[in-house]
Amino acid sequence: MAPYEGYPSLENRLRLGTAGLRLAGETLIVPDGPWYVSGHMNRQDQTEDVLDLEVPTQKAKVDTDLSDVWQEAGLLLDQYGRPIHPYWRQLLADERIGLPTGVGFFWRLGPNATAAAVAYRRYREDDEPELLLIKRLKGGQWALPGGFVDRKKDKSAITTARRETGEETQLEDIGGTDEVILHKIPVGLRDTLHAWTENTVVLVRGDQDYLFDTEPSPGDDAVDVGWFQRDQIAQLDIFGAHAGYIELAYSRI
Repeated sequence: MAPYEGYPSLENRLRLGTAGLRLAGETLIVPDGPWYVSGHMNRQDQTEDVLDLEVPTQKAKVDTDLSDVWQEAGLLLDQYGRPIHPYWRQLLADERIGLPTGVGFFWRLGPNATAAAVAYRRYREDDEPELLLIKRLKGGQWALPGGFVDRKKDKSAITTARRETGEETQLEDIGGTDEVILHKIPVGLRDTLHAWTENTVVLVRGDQDYLFDTEPSPGDDAVDVGWFQRDQIAQLDIFGAHAGYIELAYSRI
């Protein structure tokens, strides 16, 4: 597992046997060391409202309201109130991996959670379903509507999926029902002990009359939007893991 750009080398990562790393009751004591990532380039030139503090660089603890949320979600905290990666034991025990500490590449401590919405329509039950896709401004690839979970506004990943769909396609009143068909915590090069990615995919069974009667239009960071059948999707340049999400959705529709 090669280091991500701006992260310490494998030799300089926190390990399970590192001196000073210990559990004290319900708190993981994390020692300072060369494994700490501060001021990562991905955080530069970002506004303060989207950035969590670099703790302990600021010599302050994390806001207790956030720490309470992480604890309620079952996450372990360290002495600064930072959340600990759910797979911390396995990752720190693996000599090929280890982990940096701090917020690292990410803007937020803890789960940097995303939600993608698979909204579909079909005129009759036996018709080929059409999926709603957007073309992203950044990169120009086609993708499912979605984005990052807003910790302040969104009660759940389903809320995020619905909100992002409305913002990116202008379909504000899809209605219907939702089903979470995938939730995963992928282990990646950008992970740290204190920040990681979580992905949720939501299948949206919307009001069919509304979806056929209302024309979508691009908004937010989408430059195009449309309904596509499976053979058409196969011809598109699909963003990242969304091709797999789409296949999963077809198996559940």
